[in-house]
Order: sequence, then structure tokens, then C-alpha cells
Amino acid sequence: MPGKRSSTHAGGRGRHVVRRVHREGPETPLTREHIVASALALVDRDGLDALSMRRLGAELGVDPMAPYYHVPNKEALLNAIVEAVMSEIDLAGDDPAAAAEERIMHAARAYRDALLAHRNALPILLARRPITLGAMRPVELLIGILRDAGLPPDQAMAGMHAIAAAVRGIAGIADFGDVKHRNSGQIGTMLQDASPAQFPHLREAIRYTGDFLEHDFEFGIRALARGLIAEARHARKRSPRRPLTEPRASTSSRMTGQGQDS
Repeated sequence: MPGKRSSTHAGGRGRHVVRRVHREGPETPLTREHIVASALALVDRDGLDALSMRRLGAELGVDPMAPYYHVPNKEALLNAIVEAVMSEIDLAGDDPAAAAEERIMHAARAYRDALLAHRNALPILLARRPITLGAMRPVELLIGILRDAGLPPDQAMAGMHAIAAAVRGIAGIADFGDVKHRNSGQIGTMLQDASPAQFPHLREAIRYTGDFLEHDFEFGIRALARGLIAEARHARKRSPRRPLTEPRASTSSRMTGQGQDS
């Protein structure tokens, strides 16, 4: 009979008993992907505070303990949400034949758009680094773009961190609403209380406040991209930096002694 699983403890030493509870309609198989997608949809709709394993179970139509068979705890669920959002970044749009600057800009825009598509999830997206293999694919792509531009591995890693931090910062600021009009209005009001001799550069620049998510984003990330590409030209003239850690030898190499100094 179609239905959802419900579990309880009964008898003796906490024997685990599983019972079926009737539910109308065909039963949807409970998978990790289904659980994570439902969790992200719940956060998108009702906010991060609404996410709990009990609420998620209700969303899925299953016992609150059922998701634990696929996601061991809420910490793992939050990491899986980060992975789900990172997987939405458009990697297929990268053109290896394009100029490095344009490849960086495309990657940055794709990352920004994926973050802002899930504004309610931004607190965990901004606070947590990607730590799952699925979430590492955009990271791998951006490091590869910077390596293709001529940066050595250490600077490619540093450049990736700089670009990601800039995009995450912009996404976080943009989530507070109409940044352009609110900030320029607040600053303009504040400057009215200051003498004309104070903040002359700010008074001049505030008149040019543009579209934060487009104009300012494009200017800032493009300037960063150009700086990294220019740094690649200098990097070719310097000695490469030694890695902090050496790659681990494979199990077979360790067992056979291959790769060791004679």
C-alpha cells in the first residue's frame, strides 16, 4: 500500500519499529537530491528560519526521521544546500577560446546570479565555503581560467579567492534592497550637515552613483580581472613558489615504494 514510513521506539531496549502510514497517491522515492531540493525550495519560500528537519519531513510527506537516512544531520543538509546552489552556476557558458578577462567576467556573473536566485539562503551561502565535490566544480573552472591566463597555481588560488570574495560581498550588499537609491540618498542627506569643505571627493563622486548590480559590479570585477591578468605577466618572470603541501602518493606507490628517493 502506498504510504509514508513512520518510525518509533517500542519495547525492551528501544527496539526500532517502522510502520507504514497510509498516504493517498503514488509514493515519490525519497532520495538525497529530492531532500535537498525540497529544503532549498522551503528556504526560498519561507526563509532560513523555517528550515528544520521536522518541517522538512512535513514538506516531503514523510516522518521527520526519514531524511536522516540520506542526510546525517542539519549541518550536512546546509552544506548540501550550498552544493545545490553552486551546481546552478552556468559552467557550460565558458568559452576556452575567449579572452581571459571575458571568461572571468562570465564566471563572476554566473556566480552572482546563482547567489541572488536564492536570496533567503544567502546567510549560509555567504558563511560557508563549498566543501563537497559537487560544489567544487565552479571553483575548479575559475582556477583553470586563471591558470590559462598564465598565473601560477598559488596565485590562481589566491585570485579565485579574491574574485569569489568580491562576488559574495556584492551579493550580500545587494540583498539589502535598493542599494543605489537608498545609499546615495542617505549619504546625500548626511552631507547636508557637513560644511562644503568637508568630503569634497565624496560630494563629487556621489553624483555618479550608478546601477550597483550592473555598472559597479562590472567595473569592480573587470578591474580585478585585469589586475590578475597583468600579474600573470609578472609571474612568468619570477621563480615558482613551492607548494605548502606535497601531493600524497597513491596507495600502490606507498606499498611498492615507487616515488621515493633512492
